[in-house]
Amino acid sequence: MAAEPTSLTVLSLARAYRAGELDPVDVTEAYLRAIREHPQGSLVYRCTTEERALRQAEEASRRFRAGIDTGPLQGVPIAVKDLLDMEGEVTTAGAKVFLDRPPATEDAPVLARLDAAGATFLGRTTMTELAYSGIGINPHFGTPGCARDPERVPGGSSSGSGVAVAAGLAAAAVGSDTGGSVRIPASVNGIVGLKTTDGRIPTEGAAPLSTTLDTLGPMARTADDAWVLFQAMAAEPFRELPEPAERLVALAPTTVLQEDLEGPVADVFRSALARLERLGVEVREVAMPVLAELNQLHGRFGSFASAEAFALYEDVLTQRGDAMDPRVVHRILQVRDRSVADYIRLGYAREALRQRFWPELAGVDAIVAPTLPILPPRIADLEDDEAYYRANGRILRNTTLFNLLASPAVSVPGGDTAEGLSVGLMIATRPGEEALALGIARRFADAASG
Repeated sequence: MAAEPTSLTVLSLARAYRAGELDPVDVTEAYLRAIREHPQGSLVYRCTTEERALRQAEEASRRFRAGIDTGPLQGVPIAVKDLLDMEGEVTTAGAKVFLDRPPATEDAPVLARLDAAGATFLGRTTMTELAYSGIGINPHFGTPGCARDPERVPGGSSSGSGVAVAAGLAAAAVGSDTGGSVRIPASVNGIVGLKTTDGRIPTEGAAPLSTTLDTLGPMARTADDAWVLFQAMAAEPFRELPEPAERLVALAPTTVLQEDLEGPVADVFRSALARLERLGVEVREVAMPVLAELNQLHGRFGSFASAEAFALYEDVLTQRGDAMDPRVVHRILQVRDRSVADYIRLGYAREALRQRFWPELAGVDAIVAPTLPILPPRIADLEDDEAYYRANGRILRNTTLFNLLASPAVSVPGGDTAEGLSVGLMIATRPGEEALALGIARRFADAASG
């Protein structure tokens, strides 16, 4: 096989293994070598787990020789966000103050499922502290630059996972998404990232940010690869990603989701809508006032993430906050002045809007929007706190709406700007319809490469 194994998709690796063209141990060693040699390797990964990765790869090879096939992830090297418990490893959730915690005694359920599917765990990827930022900067473990332009932010909070997949330092990765933390780095780095339906994948063993909104999801180079990872994470038997219906209706709301777009983002999004129409998708652009109501919730009542993170981490924030990212600490501690009634009202208001949303869209298959309204800012431009908070608010705006709606949403590369930066197209579907979201994403991506 001529191609470098680290350039292959999950499904291409699966085929090569079964054809006897590649061996999981050799491929895992190639990835570990690539991490060591890459100029950002030590920033992308907080630590590698070489011993376990090689042990898993050897087991995958043994199973192949014995005629045992656990599915398309067997022997595939993946990256793990550093908020998931991994047996024998410390879970830091991106915070250096947690390095003194004891190692996990067992894998988080989602990692146990991926281990059973035969994946190899290359290491634990860098992330924003406590997963609380869409920017991806980490002042203590370091910040990997965007895979397309290292001077720009990687997107957060699954920053290392996004860069790892895009830079050939993992075949796929596990991320978490509370307000966009899978889709934002996917958009920035030009890969596919899926925010899953609330409750579809267990979050036990994952360091929480918001117990209301936290989800786990796959990050991969293609929609098919994301589907493979998703099924294993959800403990579902593998089946091919189904093809969506030939005729689809997609809504492209003008309210919030298309407001104040940076010029290059708007240009790529218009081109993406035209491509969808050429594929036979009926695209309807209409105002949706309910999205404005959703967008105002956190301003009215405070955010779920701040309130719940304060309840979870008050002691460490107040006692050791000077050793943590001051921007994360500041955003969480702001909730101290909020009343309990505001938190309860937030929950009621969110549920009422969620119950209204999809029933009002009879006959619509999906929502499409730019994943982000802006291009990734340059890291140097965010030294000022005000600039950082402004950029963080804008970068989270579109994605957060679908966390509030509890529905799946995928970011797929929508196109590149003249500078070579990636602009993501977000495709959101009703709760439980991950297959439809990824199926549309595949059709869209195939049209670009065909």
